[in-house]
Amino acid sequence: IAEIGINHGGNFKRCIKMINAAAKSGADSVKIQTIDVDESYMQNTQSYKEFKNKNFSNSELLKLKKYSERLGVIFFSTPGDIKSLKRLIELKIPIIKISSGLANNYPLIREIIRRKIPLIISTGLSTIDEINFLNKFIRSFKFKKIAIMKCTSQYPANPENLDLNSINYIQRKFKLATGYSDHALGDVPAIVAVARGASIIEKHFTLNRSLKGGDHHISLEPKEFKEMVQKIRITE
Repeated sequence: IAEIGINHGGNFKRCIKMINAAAKSGADSVKIQTIDVDESYMQNTQSYKEFKNKNFSNSELLKLKKYSERLGVIFFSTPGDIKSLKRLIELKIPIIKISSGLANNYPLIREIIRRKIPLIISTGLSTIDEINFLNKFIRSFKFKKIAIMKCTSQYPANPENLDLNSINYIQRKFKLATGYSDHALGDVPAIVAVARGASIIEKHFTLNRSLKGGDHHISLEPKEFKEMVQKIRITE
């Protein structure tokens, strides 16, 4: 997964360029964030300022989805709230990602499972108790099209804090597809995660790491992303 997030800066043409570059770099899918800033954040907070005016219209989202499909890439998104989730459902976005900060937003998760939409959940901010509860919550629905992502919510993440061995813990606990959402610099952690059994890798993606805002500073540029994908294929 090439995690575009909000690195597009709300610029539709830039997002198209990013999807095209990600496809050429070997990404199987691309992901953006869809957030109603007034639903998700208090005004005058850093997050509010960062996400304001970064959303695309339904028409633009549909164009991004169709463009990705033409390139053979899956386009999906992370909703920040129920209102944004309803937009994604209306547009038939094929996968929904739950960010680490919303892994205990059970109304949001329940709505996705209820509609039987394939779901990816990151666990970067979850305690062991919260992971155990999430496991019980998911099992109560008997829905299997869910992947759980090991994640360290630090930007950038220090390699000493990654604890990639816990990928195996998550596999044993959930008995579902397990992946790794990476916020570390470079590609080594993602490759090690594959060696530990991760079947999904999510990595932040940018056209130029020197751009301001978003997650550019922890992202891989196209050439680097392509090299990471090649190394992951060898590791597999």
